[in-house]
Amino acid sequence: MQPWWKKPQVAGNAAFLLLRSLAATLRIKIEKHPAMDHNRTYLFAFWHGKQFLPGVTLVKLHKTPNFVLVSPSRDGDILTVYLKKFGYNVLRGSSRDNNVRALIIMKKQLEQGVSIGFGTDGPIGPIYEVKPGVVYLSKKCNVPIIPVGSAFSSHWTFNKAWDKFEIPKPFAKAGLFLGEPFLVTADMEIKDACAELNKRIAFSEQQAQLLL
Repeated sequence: MQPWWKKPQVAGNAAFLLLRSLAATLRIKIEKHPAMDHNRTYLFAFWHGKQFLPGVTLVKLHKTPNFVLVSPSRDGDILTVYLKKFGYNVLRGSSRDNNVRALIIMKKQLEQGVSIGFGTDGPIGPIYEVKPGVVYLSKKCNVPIIPVGSAFSSHWTFNKAWDKFEIPKPFAKAGLFLGEPFLVTADMEIKDACAELNKRIAFSEQQAQLLL
């Protein structure tokens, strides 16, 4: 029998209380490209290890219903509880499991006017390498991608994790940069769009660092 403290509901609620308290101490500065409209549908693209700041800010900042893709794993079960407490709707799927089903569900949601956030190099890497799911959805659904960058003046890094996940230290400065909307047009090759989005996320990361 699983110990009570390892149950996803318990771990997810504990993570929410801890990280919400931590987020409240941060000095956050946000900058967005002038072409971005917080009332329309987007795909938000960020690195898997940099999802903390987008996670605690976008649900309040962006006005459309906000969904997040979460892998169908035990860690995903915990993350689902945590994200729902923050106010997100959760879609389960990944590039490893149920990927076709997840893409179909996300396509239907986008057509209904929701926005979706992606850790674009997840769920297992390689780190800082865009997977094709987000650009495929942009192309098929005619929905622009917002390349998201985040940075902290001081943070902890989980070096043993494949994504080098970052958690800010209390009272750190935080910078969030929302880049120019990028629409994958019908004539673009998926691999070329992935390469372009890689560059745009890297640029947003640089701009976020400048906000500190």
